[in-house]
Amino acid sequence: KGSRMSNLTNRPIYQKGSKPSVSKPIRNAARDATCTLNLPFVCDNMTETVVFCHLRLFNLAGIGQKPDDLFGIDACAKCHQILDNRSLWEEAGLKHEHILWALIQSQKRRREAGLITLKGADDE
Repeated sequence: KGSRMSNLTNRPIYQKGSKPSVSKPIRNAARDATCTLNLPFVCDNMTETVVFCHLRLFNLAGIGQKPDDLFGIDACAKCHQILDNRSLWEEAGLKHEHILWALIQSQKRRREAGLITLKGADDE
């Protein structure tokens, strides 16, 4: 897959120009869903504004880059705005635990919809 180099954690960093894996069904599954980030006093609680939001954390991607579609959450417009602007995290009370929770909930939805499968799982 694209050119890679290591950082201090010895994990690969995908360089600008490498192509992430894209899945339209994964992205489209956010339509009419509830916001999994659901930040108190921020979330608009409107399913009409929920979109698939890529996580640009932990060297998954950088500015102007998106990670594979496995690494995203369902978030409303207002929560998405906070997620994408780290200078707003503290004021909004956003922590990594909230993002992890949202990722887990979003991936559970995709698995229940048959969009993510676990090879060799008992329920296959």
